[in-house]
This record gives sequence, structure tokens and C-alpha cells, in this order.
Amino acid sequence: MASYGAMLRRSSLARATEAVAERARTTRKAISRFARPQAFACPSDAEAAAVRAVRNVAYFRLHYALVLWVILLATLATSRRASMVFLMATSKVALFYGALLRAFPNSALLRRILDRRLVLALFLIVIVVELALTDAIKHLLLALAIGAPLVLLHAVFRVRDDLVAGEDVSSSGEAAPLSEKKEKEEADLESGSR
Repeated sequence: MASYGAMLRRSSLARATEAVAERARTTRKAISRFARPQAFACPSDAEAAAVRAVRNVAYFRLHYALVLWVILLATLATSRRASMVFLMATSKVALFYGALLRAFPNSALLRRILDRRLVLALFLIVIVVELALTDAIKHLLLALAIGAPLVLLHAVFRVRDDLVAGEDVSSSGEAAPLSEKKEKEEADLESGSR
């Protein structure tokens, strides 16, 4: 039979299921990229370590924040249940803001007036004031004392997958960035064509 241009459309439930499955796959990939043992190497010198740390902190900032958040919750779980509940409630507010950003990516209100940095600063101020009022600052300092060295070690020793290319190693001992490799290939192509 002829369909006369009519197309069957998938149900919204099937699209939603596929979207959830795709997010689960990307989350799994992100976690495996974050902690894969083959992706760690010693930097060649202090400057390379500093550059690598800055790049990794920018790239893995959400992962590092989650590590620090979990450590803070773990320190609060034993004796400060009220602080932990308040921390969980404020994290729900932050997640709601993130969901709004994702749902309305072109919103002038969310992007310009309620800037992410402003919301993050307010969020941190509320957390610190709440911990100070409940005498739980020592738990925050303990979580930072445990988590900050872990984050710093990961940031220094983690080699980013998207910044390095295969087995090419430059004179500094670090792998050559992809952009330099592409520029070199383009230059080779141009010189070979003339």
C-alpha cells in the first residue's frame, strides 16, 4: 500500500526513553574517562604540571565539585544530620537551576540576570553561613583537607584525552595537542601540492 507521504511518528514515551538511555551512556562514558588508570602520567616539569592542572580543573570541574560534595556529606552524616539535610535541600535548588538552564537555553533571564557565577556565589554563601550557624565549619574544613589534595593530584597527573593525540610526543615529553598535529598535516599538504 502507498503511504502517500505520511510518516509514522514515534511516541513521545519512546523518545523520552531513548533520551534517558543516551544520558546514561554519556554519564557512564564521562565517569570512565574521569578515572581510567591508563590516562595518568607524570608531567615532565613543574610548568607542565601547572598547565595540566589548570586545564583539568576547567574540564573536570563538575566531577571535582561532586567529589568534594560527597566528602562533605560523608563528614556530616555521622553527627550533623540537620546540616546534611539542609545541604541536600540546597543542592536540590542548585540542580533545579541547572535543569532550568538546560530546559531554557536561550532565556535572557537565566543567562544574563541570573548568571551562573552569581548563582554559584550565592549558593556557596548560603552553605557556609548554614554550616557556621550549626557549628559545622570544622566538617567543611575537614572535607576540604581530604578532598583538595585528591582533586589536585588528579588534576596534575590526569592526561586529557581530547587534548592529546595518539603516540606523538613533542620535545617537552608531553603528547602533542591535536590542533598542532592538524596544523602540521595541513602545512605538509600545502607544501606537497605546490
